[in-house]
Amino acid sequence: MTGAGKCLLWLTALTTASLALTACDGAGGPDSASHAAGPASSPAAAPHPSPSTHPAKPRHSRDTDASTTPSPVAQVITPPRRPSLLVISDGSSIVRVAGRTVQFSTTVTDATVSPNGMDLAFVDRLGNIALAHLDGTGLRILTSTDPGVRRAQPTFEDGGSEIIFSERGHDGVWRLKEVAADGHDGLEAGKPDPTVDETASDGGHDTAPSATWFQASHNDSARSTMLFEHRTSRGVTKVYVADRNQRGFGAYPLLRGRAPAVSATGDRVAYIGTDGQIHVQAIPVQTRRPHPTQVTWRAYPTGHLAWSPDGRRILFSTAHDVESVSSTVATPGRNPVRVVLRHPGVASTGTLTRPSVGVYPGSDPVSTALAVSRARFVDGTTIPTDESDASGISRATHVTLLSTSDPAAAAPATAIAAGGPILFLPDGRLNSRVRDEIVRLLQQPRGFRMREIVDLVGTTSDVPERVETELLGIKGLKLKVHRFTPDTAAADAARVVQGQYETYVVVSKDDLPAIASSVGALNPVLLTDGPTMPAETAARLDRIAHGPENPATVYAVGREAQAAVRTSWAGKRPFRIIDVGGSDPYVDSLAAVQDLYDAPGRVSVTTPADWHDLLISSMVGPALVVDQRAGLSSAAREWLGAGEAVLRSVYVMGGTAGLPAAVGTAAYGDHYVLHRTPTDITE
Repeated sequence: MTGAGKCLLWLTALTTASLALTACDGAGGPDSASHAAGPASSPAAAPHPSPSTHPAKPRHSRDTDASTTPSPVAQVITPPRRPSLLVISDGSSIVRVAGRTVQFSTTVTDATVSPNGMDLAFVDRLGNIALAHLDGTGLRILTSTDPGVRRAQPTFEDGGSEIIFSERGHDGVWRLKEVAADGHDGLEAGKPDPTVDETASDGGHDTAPSATWFQASHNDSARSTMLFEHRTSRGVTKVYVADRNQRGFGAYPLLRGRAPAVSATGDRVAYIGTDGQIHVQAIPVQTRRPHPTQVTWRAYPTGHLAWSPDGRRILFSTAHDVESVSSTVATPGRNPVRVVLRHPGVASTGTLTRPSVGVYPGSDPVSTALAVSRARFVDGTTIPTDESDASGISRATHVTLLSTSDPAAAAPATAIAAGGPILFLPDGRLNSRVRDEIVRLLQQPRGFRMREIVDLVGTTSDVPERVETELLGIKGLKLKVHRFTPDTAAADAARVVQGQYETYVVVSKDDLPAIASSVGALNPVLLTDGPTMPAETAARLDRIAHGPENPATVYAVGREAQAAVRTSWAGKRPFRIIDVGGSDPYVDSLAAVQDLYDAPGRVSVTTPADWHDLLISSMVGPALVVDQRAGLSSAAREWLGAGEAVLRSVYVMGGTAGLPAAVGTAAYGDHYVLHRTPTDITE
């Protein structure tokens, strides 16, 4: 799709989006009798795939139970105001997008909008999970075709990096599966579809997943919640929740009912109760028992519930149309239902956003590193305000310092920082701005006492001893200062790793681009001495953990690291080796960001022209290093384009004047905003 096409579509959707959702808020909705009718197998007209589906009631029947008294609902979080997007699919190749009909090249069933409002995920005519742009172009197939299975109801999770969907296997059992939104896990090539971890041991019969990842800012903990419909061995249908913030790993039953839909902010779930009506429950449940609020009476929902982005209304499918209802009830027993579309279909909502391309000029590494650190990492006294877990909080546990004039310290500093704050000392001096940022990052809330660590990388001639003395004298902090020198880079990278891991990433200490591209992943980075395996790195690999299900694995990034991990040494334990890249530094970098990360929501792009930019990029997220002269390779452009449904922002550190535009066009066409002096690295 051309950049102009994306821009035109976005502008058209922007001007019609408010009108499209007016049907949810105003009296009545557009009459779409002229809209192309879907096939008989459309999920709006056919039963939900779960065996627990309640048959639709005749339109003249009455539900007389209006005696339920709504219980109080917890304080509702209001998401940021952005233009709303309404999408309705019906199993045909025509989809209503922001009030307009769009022709797709395949049938579209159960379409759902990506969190960044850029793409749709859906089930295509061959039963595959697919992605496409809002105008129907850019079709990408994410699963392999298998006539013996059926897939339904995809939903984005983890900020859009994963798509969870229901799949009925050859044994007739519905299970929840997941696929990377950028397709990097290769399910379209016929690799086994992975079952969602939280549901792997529940015996299946899982359908209707609904997930969200909400984080208002990097000062707030993220709400990461997935709900789904589960039919127990006794045939009882319940709504299960996997709330990573509250209960840790696993899923647990929340209440009896089906077809759950979690609000965009993750604080409420709507579902169809055993009475066939829609109810709303605040989550997490603060008491022993849930106290849901009934919001419909005499409605006939068949399923496919969806929240409006502002959380004020709930959309749902019936056998005849798409309707909506207020998510709150002023008078028990009365809550008018409004028609959104007079045609069967499945509604999905989202927000139209302009993804950002941030540009940090590389003229002053001290100031740039400080700006990125302030934007990326929260004040050390910040405590998550709504959950006990700090998931999503970018909190610094240590700070790495090196001199602006010591390129030899770049590789060990990047490995030791492991994606954390890296600050530069101008000519080896600790100035007031750097000192103040260290205090901001490492100060702690009253009553907390964790290790406050500053890592100095460089010899005493590059980072004089007086710097350590000044750090230890900072009032209010009880710092531990560690010094590392460039000539012991491999030993130092191994020494800072705490505990045992089942997976390591190994890179040559001479391959700075590959190190910068690897340190943002969850697995520790170890260094080799070119193709030679250092004793300290070998000793760390000798202690690699062997899990009962996950084999010990080493990702070897680059040709030299691949040679080193295949050498023999005394006491070497067996582990699986996965080669990443191997032909040149730019291929290594691209392979690292592709293979070591789930589809990322944030990416930095830089060149090796200035080694300071490489280090700063490692703080932002997966760092893609490209050739200063050639710019983006075709493979890099393809990778950025494949992440359109996931990428919320891209940041360019240094490079040529034309690099930001090239990156923005590859990722978003013309649909992005360029920030010349951004301070918004918060996602």
